Amino acid sequence: MRWLRSLLIVFLVVNIAGCAELRRKFVKKSETKPEERSFYRIEEYQPKPPHERYKESYMMWHNWHLDLLRTEGNSRKRDINSASEALKHLTAMRDLLAEEKAGELDEQAAKLQGIIDGLKNGRSNVMDDINTRKAAERMERTVINMYSYNKMKEFIKTAIELKGGENE
Repeated sequence: MRWLRSLLIVFLVVNIAGCAELRRKFVKKSETKPEERSFYRIEEYQPKPPHERYKESYMMWHNWHLDLLRTEGNSRKRDINSASEALKHLTAMRDLLAEEKAGELDEQAAKLQGIIDGLKNGRSNVMDDINTRKAAERMERTVINMYSYNKMKEFIKTAIELKGGENE
């Protein structure tokens, strides 16, 4: 009788441990969710108005130029990058201006290009560093005084003028 009882216990333990139905009872069933579909609205690209683009280019030029003045002499590679970015945004400002003002801004772009060339060629002494810094500061004052958004409002091309210039 004792052995029958122990045999029965062993049989039950083996049966319970190997029973797939019992495992299925204790495992959480995953809920199947309906497939969610995403829809994208396709919109036609609307470029920013010229006045807004001028403000943005002016702000970016000013930030890159300040970065050039703040870090000048620490890293030549960083100085070249800052000056190149400032020139890119200065050129973008020029493209948005009427011809007479764009020609005047070309002078400042040429000065900045001269600074970039000087940085790429390397500096030979401290005087070159000082002269480069003074030239950059003079250029900054000129652009801030003459080409701020408030002073250039009436010289910024309209969207129609910009479109006409791109098709030619």
